[in-house]
Amino acid sequence: MRTFLAIDLPIKTKKEIAGLITDLKKQYPAINWIPEDNYHITIRFYGEIRDYKQLGSSIEHALFDQESFYLYSTHLDLFIQNKITIYLAFLREKKLEELDNKLGNQTMKFIPHLTIARSRIPSKQQYFVLKKRVEKINIDISFKVNEVILFESVLSKHHPLYIKKKRIKLL
Repeated sequence: MRTFLAIDLPIKTKKEIAGLITDLKKQYPAINWIPEDNYHITIRFYGEIRDYKQLGSSIEHALFDQESFYLYSTHLDLFIQNKITIYLAFLREKKLEELDNKLGNQTMKFIPHLTIARSRIPSKQQYFVLKKRVEKINIDISFKVNEVILFESVLSKHHPLYIKKKRIKLL
């Protein structure tokens, strides 16, 4: 099963974000918008694993003394790799970085963000218009992180289904 560890946002926060991007979604209906139920901040993607219980136990063991913390959004932005990703960035949080370090070495520095949408790469002009519109949207949210969740990702035709397999409570 495809597995990842993530921070699930409170339902109220998910609805608030979805409400703030409503106009942008109307302007760009061809973009692949992430359903608000799927909003999360991925901490670590594990890929295909056989035994999520064993993985969950090892994560729980690594995070036994991890304190809860708050996350604060900074801005909406986008980046290009093979496609465009629209995302909500969050401030660096020392306790989140400690959590990431406890899970083992990673080749890239952890940058907390929430993916909002993905799209094919448009023309340069369309890209810059989209970038300006995205940057004008002010999303100022914060929430307390009391747990991290091990999710299973079940791929489907339109959007994956995320199934909560194990909750790991923080202090």
